[in-house]
Amino acid sequence: MNNYYHNSKSYKKLLQSPYYLIALMSFTIILIIYISIFRLYEVGFEQQKRRLNDAVQSQASMINTMIKHETNDHKMSIKDIEEEVLYNLVRAHKQFMGFGKSGEYTLAKLEDRKINFLLRHRHDEVDRMNSVPFMNSNLAEPMRRALKGESGAFVGLDYRGVKVLAAYTPISTINWGIVAKIDLNEIREPYNKEIIYGILEALFLIIIGSTFIIKLTRPLAEEIEYGRKYNRLLFEKSPIGLVLTDLNGKILDTNPAFSKLTGYTLEELLKLSYRDITPISYKDQEEKQLESLSKHASYGPYEKEYIHKDSHLFNVRLSGALLHIDGEDLIWSSAEDISEHKKNELALKEASSVFENTHEGILITDPNVKIIRVNKRFTEITGFDLEDVKGKNPSFLKSGEHDKKFYKDLWKKLEKEGTWSGELNNRRKNGEYFTTLQSITVLTDENNEVSGYVSVFSDITDRKNYENNLSYLASHDNLTSLPNRTSFNDNFQKAIHRAKRNKCKLAILFLDLNKFKEINDTFGHETGDYLLKAVAKRFKKSIREEDTIARLGGDEFAIIIYDLKNDSDIVKISEKIIKNVQKPLDINNHKLIPSTSIGISIYPDHAQDQETLLKYADQAMYIAKQKESLKYEIYSK
Repeated sequence: MNNYYHNSKSYKKLLQSPYYLIALMSFTIILIIYISIFRLYEVGFEQQKRRLNDAVQSQASMINTMIKHETNDHKMSIKDIEEEVLYNLVRAHKQFMGFGKSGEYTLAKLEDRKINFLLRHRHDEVDRMNSVPFMNSNLAEPMRRALKGESGAFVGLDYRGVKVLAAYTPISTINWGIVAKIDLNEIREPYNKEIIYGILEALFLIIIGSTFIIKLTRPLAEEIEYGRKYNRLLFEKSPIGLVLTDLNGKILDTNPAFSKLTGYTLEELLKLSYRDITPISYKDQEEKQLESLSKHASYGPYEKEYIHKDSHLFNVRLSGALLHIDGEDLIWSSAEDISEHKKNELALKEASSVFENTHEGILITDPNVKIIRVNKRFTEITGFDLEDVKGKNPSFLKSGEHDKKFYKDLWKKLEKEGTWSGELNNRRKNGEYFTTLQSITVLTDENNEVSGYVSVFSDITDRKNYENNLSYLASHDNLTSLPNRTSFNDNFQKAIHRAKRNKCKLAILFLDLNKFKEINDTFGHETGDYLLKAVAKRFKKSIREEDTIARLGGDEFAIIIYDLKNDSDIVKISEKIIKNVQKPLDINNHKLIPSTSIGISIYPDHAQDQETLLKYADQAMYIAKQKESLKYEIYSK
């Protein structure tokens, strides 16, 4: 992460680890091969020793049998017996000189303090060596032991001075000795070859293994090196000051940002400790942070002041952690200059009283449109306090009365002009809808990047309710609450445009209450008004929700039926209306059975303009009035 880290022993060991691994692998392979061959050699050596023992004992037994035979059958002297046995042995020896490349039997007796060999030696270069001193010589040691009356096997020098594995035993009846021996080099030769082959195989395996290890570790080494360079780049380019110190505060490494922060060069900082750039007034605070570092292996974040090279104090925010490198505990710290932040904080405090005491609601968001602050008036208007809304998108206030296009246009204007103003319908915490006159402004930083948004709004719900009430009264009938003639004309015109665009039919029903004037005159206006309201409700229940009904005045009503599929549908609707209206009513103790006459015109069959369609429906209604029952009539020319 820094120069100090890259020069550490641990980092160097990490880079050298593949070579340590190759060396360990090589040593292990060679050691295993050597031990294996050595164990095989020991086994082979012991087998050879047993064979020589068996051979020498067999030869000695044969000679003793020959001696016993000559003694019992011929009653010969010892000397004659020796000569006769030796004669037979020499003749047999000519046919069988030995075994292997160097193995042979030797037969000798002790005369005049010399070991006199009785058989011809197999090895020509010493064939004339017929005797060796019995004393003061290290030659023919196996035979010397046999002539001393000993039996056994060991490694020693033969009559040539060559190291051999020999088995020996005495022929006690005539004081001879016999030895079966083989050169030690002949025993070792196949194993030595195997050692050479094993070393060659080991070298082959080591080369293959080394290649594999290098191939395996190279990407890791390259990745480590890439990570080192990447971390160093982050370290060098970080806008936040980074510094590495020991536990005594001595500065070991810093990045350029820390140098810029303090005004010192890297070389100057390496001669300082963090105490040199910290006012003495922070001594107690520093002790607490060191305690935190000791307990939790980290400290901060906390704020303090640093002493700049030019002696002025500036505010920093510090945090850090404990690192363990090469057996040494070090402190890794980050230092951020918050002087400008402190100035802005002071400015915010100065503006806080204005923010809290304004008559408008205010909310402020971060660049991600997450609420970070609201004022008291916001809470008074919406019912939500800061804890309810902090971190939320202001969209949670939506009433659902504005469509997606509305908000899309709002944001488009914000992005283009940096401000938006208008009316918004929102919802309070208690679920109540309210209307605001609102302005939204984009906040930007010194780089002209969006840093947040501020919204200021006034609650205009009462004013809007008053305006809406006036609008409602202007477009609706006071008695029945149905749309009035003005509203009907607007809806009628829109319905014609829609039918024309969608190429579909619509029907106009002109309705009039039968004998309404008589009822009104007989039972009074109060009963008449009640009748109008009751019939209006029955009209409304008889049609679909998407269809339109209006009171045109007096006892006249009109209905617009949208998307008429065929003419038979309008007949069913008319009959349904007539049937529903004719249900008895009890008004002020008066039993009334209302009825209605319906005139019908159809767009575009009868006409394509509003005035004509309404006129034709009115004419058809007067024809319907003349009928005895089912008083409805579809216009016909």
